[in-house]
Amino acid sequence: MSYAPYVLAGLFGGGFVERANKTRLMVAMDLVRFALVMAVPLAWYFDLLSFPLLCLLAAGVGGASALFQNADVAILPRLVGKTHLVEANSRLQATESIAELTGPGAAGILIDLLTAPIAMVVDALTFIWSAFWLWKIPKQQGQASEEAKVEAVAQPTVWATLKADIVVGFFAIWRCRPMRAIITGNFFWYISAGFFFATLMVFLLRDLRMAPSVIGVMISVGGFSALLGSLTARPLAKAMGYGPAVLAGFCFSVVGLLMLIPAAAFKEWSLLFLVAQQFFGDFGIMIYTILAVSLQQKLLPEEELARANGFNQVVNGVGMTGAILIAGWVAETIGVSNTVMLGAGIAVLGIAPLLTPPLLSIREEPAGRDEVMAAD
Repeated sequence: MSYAPYVLAGLFGGGFVERANKTRLMVAMDLVRFALVMAVPLAWYFDLLSFPLLCLLAAGVGGASALFQNADVAILPRLVGKTHLVEANSRLQATESIAELTGPGAAGILIDLLTAPIAMVVDALTFIWSAFWLWKIPKQQGQASEEAKVEAVAQPTVWATLKADIVVGFFAIWRCRPMRAIITGNFFWYISAGFFFATLMVFLLRDLRMAPSVIGVMISVGGFSALLGSLTARPLAKAMGYGPAVLAGFCFSVVGLLMLIPAAAFKEWSLLFLVAQQFFGDFGIMIYTILAVSLQQKLLPEEELARANGFNQVVNGVGMTGAILIAGWVAETIGVSNTVMLGAGIAVLGIAPLLTPPLLSIREEPAGRDEVMAAD
């Protein structure tokens, strides 16, 4: 339920983000997420908690997170300048890696000491902390571009504006050949990731009978490798060329996913392969994400960036949600272990679109769209 809202938020929210004050929108989405997460322990306390309510709250958090992330991607070039985007994205992803590295352990301690509802209260308060710091960004920094405002005024109805936003987002990606290659690769990766998320815990707990403590340590390995990837992205792009580094990061992540195949086939060695999966997978996807997002921010016009990112969210969300929905049926048909191996293999298909010359020919970190279009 937390992934499906990305499709709707991406489809209908890209133009809204484009024309909103992005920093204030991010503050608002933090406050929305705070309220929704706080609703869980409150509902538990008043004996109102139910599975349908949890699904509804998860969907709300997912939608708010989608709008927040879109605004985050769209505002960053204005805050740091296009020449510093890779460095800025690396730092942002490094903080997320540290959270992945320390979060599971901290959550476990909080649950043991204070119970799960109190741990969720602490989690909710992190959104207040985020909103506090985002509010300190000057309001004018987040204002929408004049071009985006003019485009909205030119449309006769709200529905016409929505359709125009979807078209703008699609063509922003389609006419930029490096981004077209990246979004196609993303689609296959998110299908594979959907199989991964839908079956992983069943595979670990039921098929491999792995202890929760071991799973926690294994996930922490992913946090460490993701942090390493965030520190490696820019040096790797300088060493082997920007476009080839994007491909290399994706290939590392695919190697990580492919480690699930021997983990499922040779269960006595499964822990070794699963640690390798966490290490290579998180290391690679961190490099790929930093360089791919930075490239999008560099190549696309500011007045189209949020709508293009909305289109990205639609493609990724459809791949992820569709895979999650069918993974259960596939697992019942061919077994959980075989489904894990099938999902891992799908990621390989994402390599082919990235082998396109318009992407691989980008050797130096581009300063902007004109530089890449001239080379193309």
